[in-house]
Amino acid sequence: MLYYIKFCYQWILPPAIFILMLTCITIYMYRRRAPGRTALAVVTLLLYAFSLRLPAMLLMQPLEYAIPQPQSPSGDVLLMLGNGAIGEVPDITSIGQPSGTMGKNMLMTLRLHRQMNLPILISGGTVFEDAGNEASIASREFPEMGVPKDKLFSEGGSRNTVENARLSKKICDEHGWTRPIVTVVALQAPRTAKIFEREGMDVTIYPTHYRAGASWHFHPVLDLIPDGGNLSNSAAAIREYLGIAALYLRLQ
Repeated sequence: MLYYIKFCYQWILPPAIFILMLTCITIYMYRRRAPGRTALAVVTLLLYAFSLRLPAMLLMQPLEYAIPQPQSPSGDVLLMLGNGAIGEVPDITSIGQPSGTMGKNMLMTLRLHRQMNLPILISGGTVFEDAGNEASIASREFPEMGVPKDKLFSEGGSRNTVENARLSKKICDEHGWTRPIVTVVALQAPRTAKIFEREGMDVTIYPTHYRAGASWHFHPVLDLIPDGGNLSNSAAAIREYLGIAALYLRLQ
């Protein structure tokens, strides 16, 4: 009964409801032999495919598992890349919170800090005007989680991974850090590695926040119904592939 309810209500939520509407329009156009019906059918099928769990996983897995998570990483600083912050929302002690993705990256960085007792360099600024400053928010929250302030360093001016690498490299050079351990969302790990390598930094990439499991098991509710989360994951993976292509083409 539980899965039946999930199966039913999922079809009235986006993007499934829109795919149903497009399917009905496509069928109507085929019956009328209207021009453009094949193009609409292709668009509908692509939207349906990218909204399914398996295609999203197949897009993400090559990126997320390209760089294995090191079992015993060694380095002289933990370089955490910010990944989104929300400005002007209430927090326990102040205003602004890390995004869910950045929060998981912070948690992994905190665990590594407790194991290795390395300083933490936070790299991340304000991407949009209504967003929070990633470095400022993380610099406020880490001490509340037990990280000594003298172990925290930050730069809050970067807006993308290229700027993360360039600005954090300056700070690493100033402090004599030569082997940063970069904690970054697993999906972005391959592109991040290429960017830091291009900047001449000898880094160890430590992937965090995996979205795609290593194995897949079919389930009708999860695998046949379009889901907004799957569509978001597909879009994020495609964006990473485009970013890697842009690096090879020297567009970044």
